[in-house]
Amino acid sequence: MFDTEVYLDRLGYPGPRTATPETLQQLHKLHLMTIPYDNTKFGTADGELPANIAEVDLDATFDKIVRDGNGGICFELNPLFSRLLRELGFGTRIISAGVRQEDGTFSPDLSHLFTGVSMGEHEDLWLADVGFSGPSYLDPLRLNSEVQHQYGCRYKVVEQAGLQTLHRRSRTGQWRAVYRFTPDGRRVEDWQGFAKRMQEFTEGTVLANAVIRARSSGDGHMLLVGKRYLTVADGYEKSTSLVDPGDFAEALDTILAGDR
Repeated sequence: MFDTEVYLDRLGYPGPRTATPETLQQLHKLHLMTIPYDNTKFGTADGELPANIAEVDLDATFDKIVRDGNGGICFELNPLFSRLLRELGFGTRIISAGVRQEDGTFSPDLSHLFTGVSMGEHEDLWLADVGFSGPSYLDPLRLNSEVQHQYGCRYKVVEQAGLQTLHRRSRTGQWRAVYRFTPDGRRVEDWQGFAKRMQEFTEGTVLANAVIRARSSGDGHMLLVGKRYLTVADGYEKSTSLVDPGDFAEALDTILAGDR
């Protein structure tokens, strides 16, 4: 059963319960550092996806992730976080996105779900995403055309052909798209039947049957896709292939250390 105080305790958040940018920033970063991304626990025991992958039982998901110490994916983590924000007085909306692939194309819209947060006198929109495998932004991003800096990386949102595309640049790389979206709110019903389309898209790609775990550190990110391990620290990226079982186990333990 969803419980705001239990949630805040899991995140280790002792601060004010006010709907301010400062509260959002602290909760967002703590969430990414505490609760890992883990795609191994979504769906039924036999691996079947629900007909509507965005229609999750928030109370059951809360027990699985917050109380029992598991990780989750965007369709679990972001709705949970959105519920927490609403309990604290924030205005939220569901946003969907297509994620950039290795070849520069994008996955279908609805592939990713994250949260838009409205704040302030002019209802400024902030992007909050605690369910992206990454590398991700640790602090929420204001939806505007400015370049935003955090932890050695830069982010910008570029509007093209009616779509907003989030771009990221580390100290050791070039500008690269992360995902594209429209800021308009979605309904859960929009995902009805999408699971089959997504499975068809991933067949034959590096994402097919890939085990993905990730978690944010204080100044970066840790991402494990199969045995490929990507770390980001203060904007510096390092990618390695963990062929040694001991190295793999250590990296996995480090990522899942957010579980408790």
